[in-house]
Amino acid sequence: MEHWRNFLIIFTVFVAVLILINSDFGESGRYYDCREAHWHPDYPVGVKEQCLDLYRQERRRIEQEELDKKIIRT
Repeated sequence: MEHWRNFLIIFTVFVAVLILINSDFGESGRYYDCREAHWHPDYPVGVKEQCLDLYRQERRRIEQEELDKKIIRT
C-alpha cells in the first residue's frame, strides 16, 4: 500500500510539472499569424507592417543563402 501511495504522489507531481511546462501561464500579449495579416480586416496596420517586414527579411535571407550556394570559394 505504501508503494502505491508513493507512486501516486510522484505521478501527480510529474503531471503537474508537465502541465506547468506546457502551459502559457504568465505570458501576456497577443499573437498574430502573419500568414493571414495581408487580408485579415481585424489586424492592426502596425501588425501588418511588421509582418511585411518579417517577410522581406526572410526573403533576403533566402536569397543570400542561394547566392552563397552558387559561389565557389577556394
